[in-house]
Amino acid sequence: MERLGGCPAHLRPDEFDRFVAGLRPGADLDLRGVTVPAWLLDALLDALTGPDGRPHIGRTRFDGAVLPAHAVLHGACVEGDSSFDGACFLGGASFYDARFFGNVSFRGARFGGNASFHAARFHRHASFEEAVFAGDALFGEAAWHADASFRRTVFIGAACFDRARFGRDAAMQAACFGAAVSFKRVHVARHARFERARFRHGAWLGPLVAGGRIGLADASANGGLRVHAAARQVSARGATVHGAADFRLRHAELDLEGAGVGGTVTVRSLPQPIQGVAEPVWTGPPAVRILSLRGVSARGLHLADVDLSGCGFLGLHRPDLLRISGDCPFATVPARHWQPFGGPARRGRAVLAEDLARRAGVGGEPGRGHGRRHGAARGRVGRGGVDAARLEALYRELARASAGCGQAALARDFRYAALELRRHGDHAQWRRLTLHVLWLTSGYGLRTSRMMAWFAVIIALLCCGATYLRHGSHETSAAHTPALDRVCSAGRRGLLPAVRKAAFAGRGAAPGAVIEDDRNVTGCLQ
Repeated sequence: MERLGGCPAHLRPDEFDRFVAGLRPGADLDLRGVTVPAWLLDALLDALTGPDGRPHIGRTRFDGAVLPAHAVLHGACVEGDSSFDGACFLGGASFYDARFFGNVSFRGARFGGNASFHAARFHRHASFEEAVFAGDALFGEAAWHADASFRRTVFIGAACFDRARFGRDAAMQAACFGAAVSFKRVHVARHARFERARFRHGAWLGPLVAGGRIGLADASANGGLRVHAAARQVSARGATVHGAADFRLRHAELDLEGAGVGGTVTVRSLPQPIQGVAEPVWTGPPAVRILSLRGVSARGLHLADVDLSGCGFLGLHRPDLLRISGDCPFATVPARHWQPFGGPARRGRAVLAEDLARRAGVGGEPGRGHGRRHGAARGRVGRGGVDAARLEALYRELARASAGCGQAALARDFRYAALELRRHGDHAQWRRLTLHVLWLTSGYGLRTSRMMAWFAVIIALLCCGATYLRHGSHETSAAHTPALDRVCSAGRRGLLPAVRKAAFAGRGAAPGAVIEDDRNVTGCLQ
């Protein structure tokens, strides 16, 4: 190019012929800042075409170039690094089945029509940062063996990434999707990052698999958000969704803190693997573990078969709208190791993770001692602090919500926890005393076994008292009866002969003696 003293578009015909004749497959191509007509691009690609029918280009530089409408580079093999920074494609562009063996950059490029990178292969880092796709952007079945960056990229038309594979990260922070977007059966080896992304017509992400994290923090979606994925973590902290939000996940830790959703938030665990996408070898149950619901604002919250043992609830807007179905375990405090009347041991009582943290003290673990400083912190919070009051109100709201969705046992545990906080933190001493009595006698009316135990104790005490009184009276009667028998026996032996004698004596006996003896006999008989 330098020997000819100008760019190919401005060479004389004979000079251009010599230039094209000197090209071989794999030669470098430098068209920076050149307005490339269609005939020039076709001639160059023909000259660089190898025996396999593919154009082979070495180091390629199209920075600031203006390429013609319907620029066709499909099947091209770019063997060196390539740069299209700031390039302008006047119409559609096709890189169908292209191969980029070096680093490639389309930073700030403008695509005036549809752009197709379908089935393209990027073997090293690929950057589409701040690019603008005025038409549809097709990346279906494309494969990136390293990072792919779409930061601050604008997709005015539809964006399709179906069946794409990302060898490392799919970085789409602050990207803007102006039309429909599809990520079906996508595999990301590490992180799929959509932080601060804008979805103008909703987002349907999945089914997809991410080996690391799916980031949706501070993202915005008009028309709803649906995430159907298997990942280690899914973060939607501070996300704004104008519509419903549906999360169908496997193996994921979900963080929804501060999210604002105009419709209903639904979170479900997928028990079976996602069809059509290979999952990494993960250990542990596939159930979703929700980390935080603090500050979530939604018209409804439906949780199905998720793990809530480490979930934060304080600050949740409208906890009365919570609906729980399936197996949703909460954190528990240890149950007693015995059960009255020989029944099975009762399960641990369900509590919130914040309550366990409050019991353990600042920065402590539930159920362990942490010294005098942590004990003092527990005492302050346990005596009517702000956290305890908020927890009590939250427990009452969750108890009503649990009862409304058929979780009677969970509702009882939440009511019990609310009364426990009140018993330890109420400022009025007489109310604390009353609650202590209720707790001791009946578990605030929520522990039937405790009431039955007290009832059995009372019955036993009454039976023992009755038995004691009955046996005491019997012993007293038995002690007086022998003495009376002895007296009466002596009287009968002494008086009856006298009576018989007086009867036989007739008139010789004194009447008064006979009458006196009759009284004595009558008294003894009585």
